[in-house]
Amino acid sequence: QDSIGGFYRNHQESVPPQQSGPTNAYTYSTRGGAVQTHTFAADNGRLAKSTPSLTAGMHNRSMMQQPSSYGGLKMPPVTPKLPPIKAPTPYESPYGKVTVSEPLMIQSPSLFNMVPPHWTYQVQTSLKQGGCYLVRRRFRHVVALEDRLRQECPGSILPGRPDKHATRAIEETGALQTRDFAEQRAAEVEAYLNTLTQHPYAGGSNALRLFLALQDDMGTAWPEVSSNAFTRIGAVTANTTSTLTEKNLPAAMNHTHITNDALEDDAELLALSGSEGLRMGAVIQAVPKLEGSITLMREHGECGGAVGMELSKLAKEVEATDRDLGMPFDVLSQGLLRYGRRQKRLAVELGAAMTPFVSQYKLCKNERAAFVDRRVSLQRRLKERGRADQRAQRLMMQQRQLASQGQLGQLERMERDASVSDELANDAVHSCERVAQVLKDEVNRVAFERRTEWSKSMKILASSLKEACSEQRAIWESTHDSFLQAFPQYDTQNQKPAAS
Repeated sequence: QDSIGGFYRNHQESVPPQQSGPTNAYTYSTRGGAVQTHTFAADNGRLAKSTPSLTAGMHNRSMMQQPSSYGGLKMPPVTPKLPPIKAPTPYESPYGKVTVSEPLMIQSPSLFNMVPPHWTYQVQTSLKQGGCYLVRRRFRHVVALEDRLRQECPGSILPGRPDKHATRAIEETGALQTRDFAEQRAAEVEAYLNTLTQHPYAGGSNALRLFLALQDDMGTAWPEVSSNAFTRIGAVTANTTSTLTEKNLPAAMNHTHITNDALEDDAELLALSGSEGLRMGAVIQAVPKLEGSITLMREHGECGGAVGMELSKLAKEVEATDRDLGMPFDVLSQGLLRYGRRQKRLAVELGAAMTPFVSQYKLCKNERAAFVDRRVSLQRRLKERGRADQRAQRLMMQQRQLASQGQLGQLERMERDASVSDELANDAVHSCERVAQVLKDEVNRVAFERRTEWSKSMKILASSLKEACSEQRAIWESTHDSFLQAFPQYDTQNQKPAAS
């Protein structure tokens, strides 16, 4: 009773009958002898959802949508407007630069602790107030960090975590892992952690602070990364069960088919969900095609260079016997070699300029996860509201009967359950509103960064393509001039007409 603020106490006296009260209401005693009445709206003898009050049912809000017609006149559909994109509030991170270095291969210490060989990295984090954190982590800890941040910061759009490359899957399961693999992984993890420290929500989270500062084994704090296989299996099983429970409504609540749009009552989020869905679909389709075209450019340049090398060898062999016949091959090989080098440099420049687009492509997965967090919060709100309504209705129907029979203990338990359900429903409502606000802020932040970075990248892409085209034209024009200098008889433009 004290845990819920002493709202419900032992009854000092029985509840007096309320003859003048409405028929669809229940009353109960509070501390000090006051009597509270909770009223329900009735519709053709059926109990509807309650209105906000200070007691049971205080969580409820109007969920009714605007009617499509009024007085026989059809109302025009209201199209939600997208919120304007604003500059996000600057975030002051308590962390400075994060450095990931000194990869170290860890082997299994004994036969009884069969841990596969893996790389660990030294993570050094400087603090703006002075000092630094120095710990060793492995990539499994980085994966667990993302899961922990997702649970601690629902609705936030986290940066893309480094993925396990297809070529590394065999290396990570085997006993032989190259040093180059570890160095590249360290650079990726360093960039990821520096992005997390500057994130407005993940930067101040407890999970990130624990990851950067805990000197002991991470398995002591996070069972899912424990060196004991049974502990990891138990943690993963419990986490999977809780996740499935949160993301699925109970069967008792599924009386009617409720879509995600019907659950969503925020017009801005509805508009953002539609527009972001279209944008992410376009990004997911376009970015791989652009990356493929850059790969083709690089392969084209490599093929041009390879053909140029082979022609250069052929020219040297032919010139040894016939100089005039080997000269065209030498001119063409020089042009192909220059063209191949320029084409490969263009692919590198375009790949660097494509970094913001690739980042947004990887961010689509986490942005969709943020919208899933919103749907989970909506489902939890619906579930808690329904549970509180059921207990409030049960209390209303049985209150007078239990009071008249003197069963005050059972009545008190029902009142306490109704109060606890109301508190859980209120907590679910506040959590849902908090997730909605975080999601709006995150979509605005990502959109602002996207507009800024994409504009710069588009300028770099255009200038790189323009410069490459002009240089490639100059390469082939100089190759053409060199050929005409070696064989002037083929210069039809400057050739003088024959005398009659």
